[in-house]
Amino acid sequence: MQKASPKSLTEVRAFLADRLGLRGPFWTTAESFDRAVDLGMIQIDSIIRTGLRNHEIVWAARSEAPVAEFYRLVYGERRMLETHYPIFATRRDWLPQFLQDFHLAVKGTQHYDELQPVKRKLVKQIRASGPVSPGELEAERITGGFNTVKATTKALEHLFYEGKVQVSGRTKNFHRQFDLTEKVAPELLKHPRIKAKDHHRFMITSALDVLKIASRNQLAQRVNHHFGNWRGPGLTESRKLVDRAAVEGLIEHVTVQGAEDEETWFHLAKDRAGWDSAARGTDEKVRLIAPLDNLLFNRDRFTALYGFTYKFEAYTPQKKRRFYFALPILWRDDVIGLIDGKREDGTWRITGLDLLKPIDPEALRDGLHRFAKIAGAEKVAAGRKVAETWRRSLSGKIAA
Repeated sequence: MQKASPKSLTEVRAFLADRLGLRGPFWTTAESFDRAVDLGMIQIDSIIRTGLRNHEIVWAARSEAPVAEFYRLVYGERRMLETHYPIFATRRDWLPQFLQDFHLAVKGTQHYDELQPVKRKLVKQIRASGPVSPGELEAERITGGFNTVKATTKALEHLFYEGKVQVSGRTKNFHRQFDLTEKVAPELLKHPRIKAKDHHRFMITSALDVLKIASRNQLAQRVNHHFGNWRGPGLTESRKLVDRAAVEGLIEHVTVQGAEDEETWFHLAKDRAGWDSAARGTDEKVRLIAPLDNLLFNRDRFTALYGFTYKFEAYTPQKKRRFYFALPILWRDDVIGLIDGKREDGTWRITGLDLLKPIDPEALRDGLHRFAKIAGAEKVAAGRKVAETWRRSLSGKIAA
């Protein structure tokens, strides 16, 4: 049998965009729920400077359906459920695996014993009165979070890890609401103990289902992330799990020709068709990518594929950062630059633009105006830090 030719980075970029829903027509409303669930996990974040939160940007980059449909998916139909630290919308059918040993994260930790009465009281309150939000509760502050946190907030965190409550919704101010697991996802209360071998295989397949394609080390990093630092086997053991999965045929390999040498990358058999669909032309639509999008779930992979290192600077001191909430610009399966901006008084104002590769001005304008419209703006404007040519071509009223 003739050995398959190595895949180029261009081919891998197209495959990845295709599998992540960042290529081709925007998802229709009818297909959006199934396509979102196929992403496995979507990171939830509260920052709303651009007019859209991270998960809303993830949705907008892929779907023509209103952003409100994301919330119906997670908190209405609950096809995905929000996990609590790390905060992801996660496939509901994955949660028995992820939550199996979560209680070990808090058992015996600081304040564990003293919070037992608080937890019993909270469960009783939720059962009697329905979902609660930490902001609604009064309690003394204890060590936790950013220095201190309310005892009730910490108690709800413990109850989640113990599988007794789930995040059931969000308030108008985007505060989490917690309800009893028996009401949100009763199947999580009673499920058979998962054997270690099957659990390890799930961690491999779920990690690769989220990444879609990854090198050995990139996949091992995600596997370790899925286990969690407090219970994971460590990066060395995660690499061994990847190697074992490859030998067993659980994951498929391709050879990728990088900038300097060849490397083995992996994907799941169900994604094999992505190579054919990705080979059909290029995508002319510009999509603005969330800072915590699935495309950036592994920063080493992002650097290898797109040629520069992305840094999320929202929590970097102002004097030390270039951008605040820089959005990678995806065009023709390549990330060609970064754009930063904020929505204020009906205007989406560009505060930074760094173009690393050529791009069609009309395509960038169309993509930016679509994003700004979804974010609730009526026009786009640019500050003096943006080159005059781009200020003229990108600024203007957003078409109805």
